[in-house]
Amino acid sequence: MTFPVLPAHELGLVLAVLIGFGFGFVLERAGFGRANKLAAQFYGHDMTVFKVMFSAIVTAMLGVVLASALGLADFRALADHATSGTFLVPMIAGGFLLGAGFIVSGYCPGTSFVAMASGKVDGLMTVLGVIVGQVIWAELEWRPGFAAFHNAGALGNFYLWELFHLPASSGPYVVALGVTAMAVGCFVGAEKLERVLSGRTDPHAVPTPAGRAGRFVFAGLAAAAAVGLVGLATPTGAREVGREATAVAPLALARRVFDEPWKLRILDLRSLEACSAKRIPGAECVPAEKLGELGLAEAPAARDLVLVADAPLAATPPAAAAYAGRVYVLEGGWAAWQQLALVPTAPPAPGAPAAELEAYRLRAGIHAAMTGMKSAPPPPTPTVAAPGGRKAGGGGCSG
Repeated sequence: MTFPVLPAHELGLVLAVLIGFGFGFVLERAGFGRANKLAAQFYGHDMTVFKVMFSAIVTAMLGVVLASALGLADFRALADHATSGTFLVPMIAGGFLLGAGFIVSGYCPGTSFVAMASGKVDGLMTVLGVIVGQVIWAELEWRPGFAAFHNAGALGNFYLWELFHLPASSGPYVVALGVTAMAVGCFVGAEKLERVLSGRTDPHAVPTPAGRAGRFVFAGLAAAAAVGLVGLATPTGAREVGREATAVAPLALARRVFDEPWKLRILDLRSLEACSAKRIPGAECVPAEKLGELGLAEAPAARDLVLVADAPLAATPPAAAAYAGRVYVLEGGWAAWQQLALVPTAPPAPGAPAAELEAYRLRAGIHAAMTGMKSAPPPPTPTVAAPGGRKAGGGGCSG
């Protein structure tokens, strides 16, 4: 089982709204709706924001890494889907601009909404500024000069363990432990900085010392790091090599692509040119000769691996057969997917059974999602007239 485990998309949206209200309430109660408290971290007077945000980052990081070690989640899958790619130049420039906007307005984009919800005019003006900035950038980003800047330094989904050339099997755990140690050191340093600069403190931005609660935080981080070490040292067991992949029908794959993409890792083995032109949503373009470079034998087995080729594969490539999880091959190859998703299908005849209508709606939805073109609506479901003739009305409100 992998996360998320919500039974339906609608329930997930409801929970997201509830979690959002709860998160905003906690931020407001912690004082993160006040510009003077937020800006105080830039002066070293009050490092509460730094400590809280760093705690949240480390907690989320350790939770995901530990869940991945226990087989409850796939760290790489979550990271690839939940985060954007790495673009060095625009991210560095954007970081400086965000910091300048933070100190000028007193808010970051998230806390500005908290302040606005609390009735603060400066929070409202910051939100309006964020909206105006997004509209302006949306008008500029596609223009040639801005487009080149927007894509400058593109590295794709690039991670620290890859930067340090650590193996994919242990790299995330090593980096997580290092970041945890860095967080503890930064907490201690922030406490000392607050004490040194306490004479300049704004009375409305009182620092929040860690104290006894901080020691519990440190103990929790240390315990999570210890569990991470255990997960790193625990052997993963013998891996079965040489298995044959199971065929998956295009329609069954389409259902999973749209319903549970986080449980799939789709590798398109066609040429880069063909894959870049058209591919299954979420598929990675990996030519067959490059498959061995992915290190699938050491990759987490939480996701199902799906191979897509030009034609049906006669045998499972050895690099994919070494994958510890389930391996599937698209039945009929790319041509079968193209026939399902890219070629419009004729609507069923009037009076078609419900199962045929449902199959058509699914295929029409897939075609619309892939091409942006809506298919013809299915014929209306025939209705059965109620027994007996229509009762004669007597005028007025009676019919």
